[in-house]
Amino acid sequence: MQTAAAAVEVQENIRRRIAIGMMLSIGTAIILSQWVLSARSSPQVGWDFPVFYIAGRLPLRLLYSPAAFANFWQQHLAPIGVPHWAPYVRPSVFSFVLRPIAALPYYHALWLWLGAGLWAYLVTVVLLIRRFQLPGFLLPAYACFFPGIAGIIGGADASFIFFSLVIALLLFEQKRDVLAGVFLTACLYKFNLIFLIALLLPLQRRYRACVAFGLGGLLVASSSIYLTPVRGYATAITEAPRKTPGFFPVGLKGFSAAIGLPGSYPVLALAALGLCLWLMWRLPFKDAFCAAITGALLISPYVAWYDSTLLALPLAAIFARSGLAVRVACMVVLVAVPLWRYGGGNNGPIGFTHVGVEVLLLSYFVWVAADAPQRCDTFPTSRSGQDTAFISER
Repeated sequence: MQTAAAAVEVQENIRRRIAIGMMLSIGTAIILSQWVLSARSSPQVGWDFPVFYIAGRLPLRLLYSPAAFANFWQQHLAPIGVPHWAPYVRPSVFSFVLRPIAALPYYHALWLWLGAGLWAYLVTVVLLIRRFQLPGFLLPAYACFFPGIAGIIGGADASFIFFSLVIALLLFEQKRDVLAGVFLTACLYKFNLIFLIALLLPLQRRYRACVAFGLGGLLVASSSIYLTPVRGYATAITEAPRKTPGFFPVGLKGFSAAIGLPGSYPVLALAALGLCLWLMWRLPFKDAFCAAITGALLISPYVAWYDSTLLALPLAAIFARSGLAVRVACMVVLVAVPLWRYGGGNNGPIGFTHVGVEVLLLSYFVWVAADAPQRCDTFPTSRSGQDTAFISER
């Protein structure tokens, strides 16, 4: 009788999980469909994709030539309704990844790019939910997250960096530091978003990862220098903010400009850098990793609104270890679409929302660092783990 009752209970649990999974999937699909409907007739769909498409089509010697980009756009993209072009500011070696997709007709390539970005984002969110043992209702909540979903619709590439960073963190947890360093090397595609990770690794004594990441960075830099002149790349970076339509930086750079005190940016950035260095030294690795990502978004001078997709990682980590009040605050950050749209995107007081959220996240980590008597990891372990806490090696 007990065996039969246990079997019935197992079947009921399976049915319950299937039902919950179906409801969450349907809810997520409904939210994503609303995004699609709202963007259906918007010129913002694929707004950032022309730069990647053109970079995949031009010869390497013209990769950082504004004239070549403008000429390609005028001949091939403007006639089919593409409204603008923007300069390419990634290391040249990564342009090889773009060539297969750029071999397709433009709109075929665009839909493939958008689909791949959405896949990368959703898979990464599911990995975070499973790793941190988060409630399933966070999946539709993440489907509301404006920087993540609106960035994908706009053709941005932040979801791919998000995917690589989370995979790297999971590998670090498994003590597979060399492979984690390889995934961090892939993030050098947008090195301004992970520059603090290069300081985090030696501070946390993850020397194998540091060596792997350093060698990967050296390979990226040397191959890019071999493929294209450094001067052209440097010129493209310095002129990109002026040549990119509608671009305005967020983080401290955008905040200082928005309040009319652009000269305050270096002072604020140095203060934030000092705080982040202390946090990266003091905190357990997962906390320090999240603080490094948040700090880079705050400090870097060239950060777009959709790069805040990376904040999905520290939000998940904080949700996993907090009480009700902080969890509600994390949910508000995820689902408050107008807050992001009109307080940190291309409208309204640009940069205020991004800086506000990033400062709050860092403040939370300061509280953790000040409260902890020793460096210990208080995140939940994976479902196969034996303990609920893991004391770091340092």
